[in-house]
Amino acid sequence: MTLLRWGRAERAYRRGYRYLRGASVPHDPIAALHWLNRAARYGHAGAQHTLSMIYLSGASGRASCASWVAEAHSAGSPAAASNADLLYPGGLDVKPDTALAFAWAKAAARRGLACAEANLGMLLTRGIGCRTDFEEAAAWYRRAADKGEAAGALGLGILHEGGLGVTKNVAEAMRWYRKAAESGNDVAATALGLLLASGSADEPNPAEAQRWLNGPAARGFAHAQYGLGLLALQANDESRARFWLSKAQAQGHTGARTALAKLQPSDNAGDAAA
Repeated sequence: MTLLRWGRAERAYRRGYRYLRGASVPHDPIAALHWLNRAARYGHAGAQHTLSMIYLSGASGRASCASWVAEAHSAGSPAAASNADLLYPGGLDVKPDTALAFAWAKAAARRGLACAEANLGMLLTRGIGCRTDFEEAAAWYRRAADKGEAAGALGLGILHEGGLGVTKNVAEAMRWYRKAAESGNDVAATALGLLLASGSADEPNPAEAQRWLNGPAARGFAHAQYGLGLLALQANDESRARFWLSKAQAQGHTGARTALAKLQPSDNAGDAAA
């Protein structure tokens, strides 16, 4: 990419990103798409990755006019609806499109963007916008992980733990989970903590398991709260177990609900300190 072409791409990307975030301009996903597509066509990997993420989940406009645009179409006069369509012919919302999410993820990953490589691995693992391909997912996860991307290391951990496209190896899964957890990934820290608690690869290590679960649990991660509840049960600390299991249950964790149902009723439920 020439310097001139790169400059145009970067300006379009920044303008699109401002519309997407509502930074100094109204939040307008449709306008964001326009500018991000322009940057992506120039080969801007960041724009391509951002487009993939938008199309993965969709985006709803939060511009100040969003409410009256919706009202014009739902309950307004034909003239009001016509005016709204004239001002915003594409509307203000972006609908999910998994095929486009995959296409832009692959374009960005091929340019070596680590977060895009990890995203592509996730799409291939789940079969979103494509056929499930664990072996190809592992390859993209590894590229990302080798660049220090925590999501890539997490993905490799998941694949090794389940034996999906790679050799089933819990010790190897824990190694990758640890790498991701050390970079601050709460999902990886929780997975590592649960494996340490169960002793899946070695003898159970409740102390280290708790150390990894504490952070995610305090930040509201239900699986980590459930793990701390189980550790407390193993230590015969019913009060603390009830505290963490109640928190996990409040977020819909079925395992926590089952574990709580087996405990005797207590007047002090939820009062134990972490």
